[in-house]
Amino acid sequence: MTITRRDFLNGTALTIAAGLAPAQWLHAQQGGAASAGYPPALTGLRGNHAGTYTLAHGLAREGAKYPVVLAREAFDLVVVGGGLSGLAAAWFYRRRFGAARRILILDNHDDFGGHAKRNEFTVRGQRLVTYGGSAEMPPGAASDTAMRELLAGIGLDPAHPPAAPPPDPYAALGMGRAVFFDAEHFGRDQWLGGDPFGELADVRNGLRPQGPEAAALQRFLAQAPLPAADRAALARLAAGTTDYLPGLDSAARAAALRTMRYAAFLRDKAGLGLPALRFLRSRSNDAYALDADGISVADAIAIGLPAGANMPAPAPNPRLGKSPASRLWFPDGNASLARLLVHSLIPGVASIAAPADVATAAFDYSRLDRDGAPVRLRLNSTAIAVEPDGNITRVTYGWRGNLHRVEARHVVLAGYNMMIPYLLPSLPAAQKAVLRDEAKAPLVYTKVALDNWQAFAALRARRIHAPAMTYTDLWLEPPAGPRPSDPAVLHMLYVPTVPDSGMRARDRFRAGRAFLLGTPFDALERDIRAQLDRMLGQAGFSAGKVIRGITVNRWAHGYSYMPDSMAGENVAADAAWPNLAGVGNISIANSDNAGSPSVTAAISQGKRAVERLPG
Repeated sequence: MTITRRDFLNGTALTIAAGLAPAQWLHAQQGGAASAGYPPALTGLRGNHAGTYTLAHGLAREGAKYPVVLAREAFDLVVVGGGLSGLAAAWFYRRRFGAARRILILDNHDDFGGHAKRNEFTVRGQRLVTYGGSAEMPPGAASDTAMRELLAGIGLDPAHPPAAPPPDPYAALGMGRAVFFDAEHFGRDQWLGGDPFGELADVRNGLRPQGPEAAALQRFLAQAPLPAADRAALARLAAGTTDYLPGLDSAARAAALRTMRYAAFLRDKAGLGLPALRFLRSRSNDAYALDADGISVADAIAIGLPAGANMPAPAPNPRLGKSPASRLWFPDGNASLARLLVHSLIPGVASIAAPADVATAAFDYSRLDRDGAPVRLRLNSTAIAVEPDGNITRVTYGWRGNLHRVEARHVVLAGYNMMIPYLLPSLPAAQKAVLRDEAKAPLVYTKVALDNWQAFAALRARRIHAPAMTYTDLWLEPPAGPRPSDPAVLHMLYVPTVPDSGMRARDRFRAGRAFLLGTPFDALERDIRAQLDRMLGQAGFSAGKVIRGITVNRWAHGYSYMPDSMAGENVAADAAWPNLAGVGNISIANSDNAGSPSVTAAISQGKRAVERLPG
């Protein structure tokens, strides 16, 4: 699904629970999931679900004022944000200051891990475990000092995943890629087996030894619902023998690649018409949460998209959290990393003999916040004020329908960085200006529990690209068993974009966020079922018969904002945003601070935040 300028203008006027008094805001924060005993098994709307953002929106959008309450607890460290960066900060804090230090971790969600969220389904008695957000380990993790220290400290080898991947029954059945063209954008609904441009990207990123044969590419293009001129232009682009920027020396070419929009390059240099542009437009959604109009040519090349001859080879972008070179270490993605950190901080929460066991270990959420424990993790707790006072900082937060206040010697702010100016008005103006501009990218990871994957087997497709539909990329995750009659989880990616708008990335992200927050779950669910029936119905798929559960991980504040070379933000690849240290005994963490949505950035910023704290 794409969004228009009208959607953007209407969406920015959206106010959740507008007009509520502060006390009503506080009670509105408590969602139905707050009392659930095991959040990963909840289905429906997850991620930024109702109750996670109400107090924050009241503070930032409405300027809500809350009464002062007395502090009733004191800690050595309070961490605001229980995602990977906040959990890492608590872990590194104990390494630096000692395991006896008292730590309180606050998180506004009903589960820990931040974007490293775990989803579970039970289908016909079989448990299916998957990820709802941060999933993969980037290739640079093993070379990052903080990451190596933390992984080794919780029993993992930074250079190797903890377990071998499970057997792949899809490959044994010859299931590969496919493309679905929709009538609204291509004139007719059409299913095509194979995906030459996806395969070309795989080859350019070293994921497969060779690309599609020329004959296969020609057969695909000949059947595609595209004009003859577009088919010819795509064939030239795929061949990679045409230099679309002739006459430019290396410096001028490098500058052009950083500043030219990929969509403009495809249109003006490679000669693609609108249908062909639509075919390639959403190939970058998963990596950047931006379509071809929102990324540079250099960004496209970095993930293996074609740009013709005399171009640099794809090189891993260290800022990317999701790239062709990253790998899934656990079936629930980086949620297992969050679980290992929580287990290290609060050992009684689970019984884990070896790190590889974490994905199947039972977690007792009732042990996260116990009186007398040195580390306490308090969920459904939204910080609304951070007030430094000499050597003590007071943190006020909403929890269980009331305001609470604690005192701390040190504070690490590890939540969404753009909220920090509202929590900490005394922060220097230069830091507040940077933080307020860190607009995160919106996206949706929908997980569909399937009773079986027989329709996919019949179509010989495990991964489907639907260039202009709401969910542009779908793929089957490892199933419960090797037979098509066994249950499996289908991953579906949706990124709300503003195509052909020329808007800055920040404005695109704000528009998408407003659109997502204004779309109810029943509308999202209806689109999911309708799209799957439309795409797979020819192979006997029926949503009403096959779907056994749906979890929509809505990340209105998703990927951390990365420097945009087209906006002149040429920050060095290994550099964080400047001047974001915090103030006094308050330090700033989170991957936002690094301008990167990667797990490596989250961990390294957690360590740096602790290193900046005064002794």
